Amino acid sequence: MKKYRYRIRFYDRVGMVRDISDIVAKCGANILSLSVRPGEIYLQVEPLHEEKLRFIIQKVALIQDVYEVTPIEWMPHELAEQQLRNVINSVQEGIISVNGNFVITICNLRATELLGLEQPPVGKPLSDVFEIPAEILKHLQEGKLLEQKEISISTPRGRLKLMINSRPVFDDRGKPSGAVMSFQKMSEVRRLAHSLTRPVMVTFDDIIYESNKMKEIVEIAKTIAQGDSTVLLRGESGTGKELFARAIHMASPRKDRPFVAVNCAAIPDTLLESELFGYADGTFTGARKGGRQGLFEFAHHGTIFLDEIGEIPPYVQAKLLRVLQEGSVRRLGEMEETRVDVRVIAATNRPLEEMIVRGDFRQDLFYRLNVIPIYLPPLREHKKDITVLVDYFINKFNQRFGKKVQGISPEALDYLMRYDWPGNIRELENVMERAMNLARDFIIKPQDIIINAPDFLASSSEKYFHLKDAVRETEKETLIRALSQGGSARKAAKILGVSHTTVIKKIKKYGLSL
Repeated sequence: MKKYRYRIRFYDRVGMVRDISDIVAKCGANILSLSVRPGEIYLQVEPLHEEKLRFIIQKVALIQDVYEVTPIEWMPHELAEQQLRNVINSVQEGIISVNGNFVITICNLRATELLGLEQPPVGKPLSDVFEIPAEILKHLQEGKLLEQKEISISTPRGRLKLMINSRPVFDDRGKPSGAVMSFQKMSEVRRLAHSLTRPVMVTFDDIIYESNKMKEIVEIAKTIAQGDSTVLLRGESGTGKELFARAIHMASPRKDRPFVAVNCAAIPDTLLESELFGYADGTFTGARKGGRQGLFEFAHHGTIFLDEIGEIPPYVQAKLLRVLQEGSVRRLGEMEETRVDVRVIAATNRPLEEMIVRGDFRQDLFYRLNVIPIYLPPLREHKKDITVLVDYFINKFNQRFGKKVQGISPEALDYLMRYDWPGNIRELENVMERAMNLARDFIIKPQDIIINAPDFLASSSEKYFHLKDAVRETEKETLIRALSQGGSARKAAKILGVSHTTVIKKIKKYGLSL
């Protein structure tokens, strides 16, 4: 089929456009498009009979100073529009351009897909496509820049959360004459943020062991990693619960999605709910403008690790139970719920069964969490692994400290094997780090192993040279007694009459564990 488009080349002179237009008009044809460049004219005429079209082109070719007339596929502006369309359709963001009356002039394929439409809504009012939030409408009307605004809109496929940006377009007088908006699904924004910021993850190959007991546990963990069921990791502090949680995530189909680790004991009660589930704009004093998504939303399609799950207060337990049952979260201050696809891995060193009897932990939540329980034994129950762990820590600290320690003496290793390790692998790592700093030779010797720090001061009566040392030691001992009596950071805070946050800071200050 003929396109009726031609490129006319000529030696530039005045009146060439007029001469061409006269010939076309005298032949009774209409010019649909005309583009002029130095030495070139691009001509598109209406569809004509072939003989009439040939006659017109022959007459144009005979015009003085014309030296070439060539049929072409596209007019320059058509080619530019096609290239622009290809560019905006190739990006991963949805793009919509509107004029001053908020009528859509451009809509790329990604925007059409995100909005659940069958074809681009070009020529339709923006308000007919989706409900414009008042704040965004105001920015469009006033010609203001809008950056990274989270909105929720209704589409034929249901509610959709988007991250939107908008840049105004101005006319020659500097007045707003439209805008170009770009937007992404919040789940894609979270995935991008995760890909740019995620730490190096560990795998099961990074778990150091030699004993059959640990081998059985690792094999079980590898098997259950392929599913989506909730996992409850149990064991004393320092047994590697977070290490296993990360390894399970990396062995699962979710490995390329976010892994969000939450220490439930380290977040104050007043903030825990908003951190986990998010909040709407203006929910409370100090809330971020526009609201904030919670960690469950950030972990969408990934894994959330709830460490020290036994520290969650009852009212948050109820909301967590609903997330596990319904697969959706509701931000503080919002009525609508957001679907989340998150695998939950929880961990605790607390006796949850006893807490249920005391009324401190919900029984129904326990059953939801305890779908796949994995017990990580204390180091004293698999001392065979101490040897390989020691070798691992020697290599690790050699690299960190730039040392060349080659191993550990049999006497020093025997000393480690006879100790019960109440702090488990974490305590062993601390002891090995101390030994690597003290080692003067290429072999760690018994005198380099300091498990219980010696009293460098002469006697208990002469132990403290400064008042601040005495205060520090007294505070530490009081904190230990409160933790022992209460069994948790929150209970210890009540016993001591201080805030939960203060107790957490003191625990970290003195290197204690629950």
